[in-house]
Order: sequence, then C-alpha cells, then structure tokens
Amino acid sequence: MNKKFWAIAGFVLLAVTTLAAEIKPYEWEKNRSRYTLSASEKDLTEIILKQHSQYEYVLEDNQFLMYATTHRIIFVNNTEAIQKHNRIVISMNSTIDLIDLKARAINKDGKASYFDKSNLKELKEEESGNAYRIFAIEGIELGSEIEYYFTRKMRANLFDRVYMQFDAPVKASSFLLTCPSHLKFDFKAYQGFPEVKQEQNDNKELNQYIAVMKDVPAMKKEAFSYFDANRKRIEFKLAYNTARSQSRLYTWDEAAKTFYSLLFTTSKDDDKALEKFFKTLGDDASKATELRIKNIEQKVKTTVNVNRERSEESLSQVSSVIKNKIASRDGMAKLFIKTFEKAGIKCYPVITCSREQLKFDGSFDSWSYLDDYILYFPDTKGFLAPYVFETRYPLIPAEFTATRGLFIEPFAVGEMKSALASVEDIPAADYQLSSDNLDMDVSFANDLSSTTIKQKREFGGYNAMFFAPYYDIMTEEQRTRMIEELTKQTAPDASIVKWSGKSFPEKQAGNFLIDVDFNSSHFLEKAGPRILFKAGELIGPQVEMYRDDQRVTEVENEFNRGYDRKIKIHIPSGYTVKNPQDLKMDITYKDKDKTPFLFQSDYTLSDNVLEITIKEYYKEIFAPLARYEDFRKVINASADFNKVTLVLEKNK
Repeated sequence: MNKKFWAIAGFVLLAVTTLAAEIKPYEWEKNRSRYTLSASEKDLTEIILKQHSQYEYVLEDNQFLMYATTHRIIFVNNTEAIQKHNRIVISMNSTIDLIDLKARAINKDGKASYFDKSNLKELKEEESGNAYRIFAIEGIELGSEIEYYFTRKMRANLFDRVYMQFDAPVKASSFLLTCPSHLKFDFKAYQGFPEVKQEQNDNKELNQYIAVMKDVPAMKKEAFSYFDANRKRIEFKLAYNTARSQSRLYTWDEAAKTFYSLLFTTSKDDDKALEKFFKTLGDDASKATELRIKNIEQKVKTTVNVNRERSEESLSQVSSVIKNKIASRDGMAKLFIKTFEKAGIKCYPVITCSREQLKFDGSFDSWSYLDDYILYFPDTKGFLAPYVFETRYPLIPAEFTATRGLFIEPFAVGEMKSALASVEDIPAADYQLSSDNLDMDVSFANDLSSTTIKQKREFGGYNAMFFAPYYDIMTEEQRTRMIEELTKQTAPDASIVKWSGKSFPEKQAGNFLIDVDFNSSHFLEKAGPRILFKAGELIGPQVEMYRDDQRVTEVENEFNRGYDRKIKIHIPSGYTVKNPQDLKMDITYKDKDKTPFLFQSDYTLSDNVLEITIKEYYKEIFAPLARYEDFRKVINASADFNKVTLVLEKNK
C-alpha cells in the first residue's frame, strides 16, 4: 500500500520556500587497509564488517527528495558466502536515478579488483512493474573483502524502515538521517538496537539523526519463528513541519480520515454499476448476517479477479472493476465495502501488516505499518480478507491475526461523513476451526504382504484453505491428482481403489473431506516370524525439532489448530501385538490452570481390533522463550509417535 502514500497522504512541505541543501557526494576510503580480524572472526564463513544506511532529505526544485545510500563491506571465507554476495541487486522502485555506484573486492594480499559499470544490467518484472539494477563483482577469492555502496535519488519516503540485523554478524552497524531544520523525524528502534539520537552539527540548516551499534549478532532462522519480525530494525517517519505548525503529521486519526475518503468515495457511474451488480449476488435480507456475508464474499471473489501488484486508477474504480472483472487491492476492498453498505451490513475497514514481517506497533504512528486491508463486521465480530481468494469469512490470512491493526469506524454528523481511528487487537482464530482430523480403518491381506486402508480425512479452516475454495472449479483430472498427492503423503506407494472429495462451504470455516480406499505395502516389514507394522506412520510425516541449539526467539505458531485421529487396526488372526503400550503417550504443556499445547495418544485392544485415538492441539499462537523446551516436547511428541512400530508375533 506504500505506493499509494503520495497520492493519499497530501503534501505538507512545500509551503516553505527553502533553497536546496547541497548534497555532498558519498565517498568510501579510497586506499584503505584490510580489516584486522580476531582469530574467531577469521574462522567465520562470513561477517559484515560495515553496514551503513544513510538518508538525506532535501527540498530541490519544489520537490521533496531523498538521497538513500547503502554501504557494505563483507568478509567471505567459503564458496557459499562468495556465491551469496558476488551478485548485488538494487531495487529501483520509487527511484528517480541511480546517482552513484562503486564496488570492489580486496583479496588477502590487499589487491583490489574494481567493478566495471558497463556490466550493470537492468531488469523489470512485467507483472509487478518492479525494476532492478543488477551487477556482479569479479575477482572474489576465499578471504576477500567485498565492498560496495550505491546512492539513489528517490521520491522522499515519509515513513520507512531499515533492518540493522542480518543472517551474518555485523562488526559495525550505523544509521544516519539528515533533513532541513524545519522538518523533524521521529524514530523507534526494535529488538535491542540503540535508539536514534539527534546530533549537533555545524550546519544549522540541517537536523541530523544517528544510531550506531557494534557487534550485532547474526539473526538465525528458527522453527516456529519469523525471521524479519525478530530482526533489529529502525522505524522512522516525518513527524513535524515546524515552519508550518507544531501539529504532529500523519497521525492515526489522519490516516483514518484519509483512507475513509479513499475507500468510501464513489462517483455516480460507480453507484449505477453497483446497483446492477448487487442484484446479481442473490442477497437475501431475511437470512442470518453471517450467511449473507458468506454468500456475498463467494459471489464477488468468484466474479472479480485481483491483480495485487498493479495500482492503476481504473483498477480501484468500482464501475471499471465491475465492468472488466479485475481490481487492484484498493479496488477489491472498495467494492466489498460498498457492496456490504448496499446490503445494509455494517463493515469497517481495518489496515494492518503481516506479522511474518513485523508486529504492528500502535504506539508508533508510522503509516508504513498500513500494508493490507481486512474488513471487520462489528455485529458478528468476524473478519474478511477482500482480495485473498483462499480464505473465507470468518477466516483471514493467519499472518494478519494475533496482531493489531488500525480500525477505521465511519460516522456521520449531518452531511459530514468521516471516520474515527483506533488501534485494536485482531484475534487469532480458535484452534477448533483449523482441523486435520483422521479416521482410518486398516486390514491386512491374507498373505500379510500389504494392507487395505479406508481413510477419511477432513480438513477445516486454514488446513482446508487450499482445497475447499478450488475444488468445485477443478477439472476431474486436477481433482484426481490432488487426491493422489494427499494420499501419498501418508503412503508413498498407495494404490487407490476409489475416492471421493467434497467441500463444505456451509461449515463455519469451510471444511474439505476426502474419502479414499487404497492398498499399500509401505507400513509392513517382515522380521523372521514377526511382522513389523509401522503404525506411527499412518498419521503422515510430522515436524521434528530434535536439534538442541540455543533458542533466541519466542515461539510463534502460524495459526491455532487441532488434530483428532482415530485409527482402527484389524490384527491378523493368529497374531498378537507385543508392544501396544508404545502407542500410549501424554505430553502436555501446562500454564497455570490452562493447557495451551497437548499431544495425547491411547489405545484399546479387544477381539483382535486395536483402536488408537490421538488428540493434539495448539490453542495459542505464542509461547515465551523460557517455555521453549516444554513446547518442543509437544511438537516432538507427534514425531516420536511417527516412529512407533508395532511388533506382531504369531501365537504359539
């Protein structure tokens, strides 16, 4: 949504006539010596010796511009590190010109190889329109220092972020921002990076802000954690134009009014088109509100396509969207809002960001958090994702839940219409909505060489989102391929006898059921007179977290979920199960009087029928770092069960 900011935010800077500050070209040290590394640093595969991010804001020819510089020096000490860093990609989005670019590699002997600018290549993505400059650095050897910097002349970002932590350690990290003295920026640092401070400087016409940190540790990728969201970073925004007023700029209240105008304003042509379109949706005002919401969502999402990368004005005009059946993200959100308004169903826009990238921070009113729309229905307390085809009310993409968002509540006083802003929680969906339940019946062939398995597997909520919305529009060939792939997740050699599939859009979270009979030898092995039956593998592959590295981040689940499994195994006549007790497990994570995470399995054995029941659930998104080991035990319980092999011994 950042591409829209210049169009919607308004421009508050050019009321002041200020001569452009002269931008001093950025320079590196021309004939520098190599860095002196400690013994432990020399043993690393890579280390970022210098990471510098610099932003210089200027008023130039009645334009508010930004000169953005990135300067990096990286020590590379194996082939993988060389391949990772010898190709540099520069995004040209919002860039007017690439002002400067220099790169070199300095080998162990101090000999420098310089980048030839004639090798700079341009790349443009057709679908998104994103443009890049790409170049490779020659002459890199083991132990080389790769150094480059580039400066882009850009339209000034009124709100932005810069990451200060990477997957390699950083020896020296620095941030610098300068701007005309009548403009003031606000900053907030995260994950322990030092706060940005305003520095005194000799030029009274400039404000200068600086942050520095030495020895930034590498950020490693961990299971049940998001890399970007946990990296050290700095958020910054233009907060004041003191030459105009002392009022804070770009507040949440101003955002609510701005986006309200964007999403609720329509033309006469839009209103006429909407009137006709609404009649095609089959809305029945006598039905329950939730059923009406689901019906409208289904009809709109299967009628109008979304191009998330484009932002042309026509793609956000309701009349054009209805006519051409294609919309931008803004256009789809607007179409839904106006359609629900036509239906008399209260609907508020909410703007948030993916917690996979960062947590929405309501205490710092930077519009850079305002990335994606969702819709909130105050009468039902439910949410809808307007341009995500896979999710259906009340589910929205899990990355937009268990976080916060800017709620925009419309109001009217006489002829005046506007909106109020509030930062509120967007709760995670209940674990019972996202199920993956299994009901299996297993019998053995007469010669004990294979098994016949009848399996019913029902997916719900997030587990069903890539099946249920698509199944009814798939060809028979596509359906068959999907069923085969799902079945072979459990039994790679499965020979399917018959199958059926069915979606249940009427269920609360849109369930999907597959019912399949198949034959398989995968679970059987013979060991002399004994039969080894890999019963644990009937539940399919499971996540393993056996590595015992020191954990850095708290646990964060993608979504809450539950698994109920019932497996009935008909033991061959004349055989006895010697180790049924191996099926019995009870791993629980207790938090005072609650049990947020659990894995329990049990069995009964009667008349040569072994019945296994398994209950597993994850009721909460987060678990503190201090409880990581307890969480890991629950995750590994299903992987441990996966390894259970039953020993069937012939009766004497």
